[in-house]
Amino acid sequence: MSIILSCIFLYSLFGCFSGFSTSLWSSDIGSRQFLKSELYDSYLKVLETNLASNWSEIYAATPQLAGTNMEMVNWAKDTFESFGFDSVEIDEYDVYMSYPLDQSLKLFSKNGSLVYEASLKEKEFEEDPNSSIFVPAFLGYAESGDVTAEYVYCHFGTKEDYETLEKLGVELQGKIAVVRYGKIFRGLKVKFAQEHGMKAVLLYSDPFEDGDMIEENGFKPYPEGPARQPSSIQRGSVQFLSYGPGDPTTPGYAIKPGESKSRSSPYYTVPRIPALPISYEEVTPILQKLSGHGLKIDSWSDGLIKGFDYSVGPNPKYKLNLMNDQEFNISTMHNIMAKIEGENPNDVILIGNHHDSWIPSAGDPHSGSATMMEIARGLTTLTKLGWKPKRSIWIGSWDGEEYGLLGSTEFGEYFAKELQKNLVAYINLDVASIGGVLSMGASPLLHDLLRETADLLPYPTKDGSYQSLYEHFKETSNDTIHYLGSGSDYTVFLDHLGIPSVDLGFGPSAKDTPVYHYHSIYDSYNWMSQYGDVGFVFHNLMAKYVGLLTISLSETDILGLRTAQYGLKLIELFNKVPIPKHWLKNEAPSMSSPFSSKTKLSQFIADITSNTYSDVGSSSCGKFHLNGDSKTPTCSDRLSQLQNNLDELLQKAVKFDLYVNSLQSQYDHYDDLSPWQKLKLKFSSYSANNKLKYFERNFLNPDGLSDHREWFRHIVFTSGRYTGYGGQQLPGLWENVEDDNYEGFLIALEFLDKVVKRLIVQI
Repeated sequence: MSIILSCIFLYSLFGCFSGFSTSLWSSDIGSRQFLKSELYDSYLKVLETNLASNWSEIYAATPQLAGTNMEMVNWAKDTFESFGFDSVEIDEYDVYMSYPLDQSLKLFSKNGSLVYEASLKEKEFEEDPNSSIFVPAFLGYAESGDVTAEYVYCHFGTKEDYETLEKLGVELQGKIAVVRYGKIFRGLKVKFAQEHGMKAVLLYSDPFEDGDMIEENGFKPYPEGPARQPSSIQRGSVQFLSYGPGDPTTPGYAIKPGESKSRSSPYYTVPRIPALPISYEEVTPILQKLSGHGLKIDSWSDGLIKGFDYSVGPNPKYKLNLMNDQEFNISTMHNIMAKIEGENPNDVILIGNHHDSWIPSAGDPHSGSATMMEIARGLTTLTKLGWKPKRSIWIGSWDGEEYGLLGSTEFGEYFAKELQKNLVAYINLDVASIGGVLSMGASPLLHDLLRETADLLPYPTKDGSYQSLYEHFKETSNDTIHYLGSGSDYTVFLDHLGIPSVDLGFGPSAKDTPVYHYHSIYDSYNWMSQYGDVGFVFHNLMAKYVGLLTISLSETDILGLRTAQYGLKLIELFNKVPIPKHWLKNEAPSMSSPFSSKTKLSQFIADITSNTYSDVGSSSCGKFHLNGDSKTPTCSDRLSQLQNNLDELLQKAVKFDLYVNSLQSQYDHYDDLSPWQKLKLKFSSYSANNKLKYFERNFLNPDGLSDHREWFRHIVFTSGRYTGYGGQQLPGLWENVEDDNYEGFLIALEFLDKVVKRLIVQI
């Protein structure tokens, strides 16, 4: 602990932000020199004219279902070209898709008479023009089928929920599951139902999840007020996201139009049973029939469906008929890539968001789309002033995100080697603004830069007093930058390719803001302009924030990535792993066959980094030498060794960050340096930048994670296998503890130890 405290003291003493303070951002070839303040001020001046509302209204005018939205794709491409990007291209991939044909949901009595039929439609309102656009209530990749069966309320449909029902003797086999949204990704709700022998799944949004903005508290439903519109339906994909995003038939590789490559069965990551979404208004008469039937679990009785006591059922007097008809085929996804070429084309910063949507979505994704257009407008205006960035800046508009991160994943898989060699960082915009509370998730390498940049911008306070965006963030989030899991387009970059990534958005506060109608027809321009972001103030602020982040990442001579936060987070995460006490005295022999010095891992890292680093030689875990004797270590010994190595890595990381900050500070006085000093600085900078650029790549396991999750390769940050959206840190340790798999735990422990040793040598 004293080592950690000393490192933190050193880090704070010298200033974690001091490395980014260079006043002159210059180029060595041809383009004009700019002061840091001049670049920032010029960019911010462009955004004094806020066009986010205009872009939002255009994007959110029509549904843009993945693979069907060429009119919008061509408009966006033309708009990017009009801004003056060096190049704008449409990048296409052929993927396995499903499209809705027909759906129905009927409730029958025991004697076969029709009791109730849901419309599966959202109501139309004059106040919201988008509500007149009919979009089928369906779930992407849900299997076609026509099922009639008794039904059971299965709470949130988590793995634990289904297991709880089985332990209590509730028959699930052959039944239809009725589950509420929340807790975990919807696709996993269907996966776990399928694994328990259920025949179909019906999903609804319980207003209990809406906090204080509910009708019971006197709030009127949208469009009259901020509460949930009772007829709203959440669409979405039911792909098993945490077992592999992207095209379900091409895991780990992509197929472009005209290419002939084999495809595998899709059913490893998509369900074999049908599923439908429904509004809470229309699920109410269905759930009411369960009241008083079957068990009633107290902890499951917190919902707000009127007339339903949250008994699990079934009621033998009623059966549901759920029919889902979809067309499954190969469709073409259309990504858009706009590029500003930098002086060093081998360093790239990529900003991305998706353009496909289930409905005309002003929030998801087009708050991100509108924001990204503003960023593009601001950056290209700088190029017209004579600025050429040091590093290239790309803006990617992805197709197919809603179905399972299709466009970004196929792009990442197809260009994997190029991206792993060149991409410095990925900045993700998805739901960029549906409220006023800043949320950040990011690789620890980016934490310092995120905080420093947020401190440069004012936050629009209600009383007009000055508060920086960073001060707001500290106040509302306790200065917590979340760990990334999955659920948006950063997944392929961080979890599969090992590229530092960040996901940013302004969201609602916990309870006292208008309900966001996620994936509903009411996620409209009208809702956004009246409730989500009045005046599009936070769209504008996000565009300013991401623009300054991008400029800083592009222009500082030393990359704006820092390693000490990573070292600190690794220690925190390692200390949270709930290692069983009875494992500690177990023998822990080396599991070194996959980890010798000439391993697949070493070659894998070398391929990514172009042999930037020397081989670490005999860094694999072998025999221990304790008290002078060679012996097989215990699990406790192994843990102590890793703890010591993590402490050493943190010490090295703090020193390395101070060193690279000192390099950056020399550029403040670059003209005063002698030719020899300039040459030495250039070589030192090149070495330091490579170490920063490839630091994250070291945490990739070329064989992927265990439990049949080979696509996910990051051993520190990944998607939770039973949650989907929610992240799991150190999955090899945590999941093997959960599975009581001691051997698997040792393998993961040894792999992590080798990576830590490698990094100690590298930095």
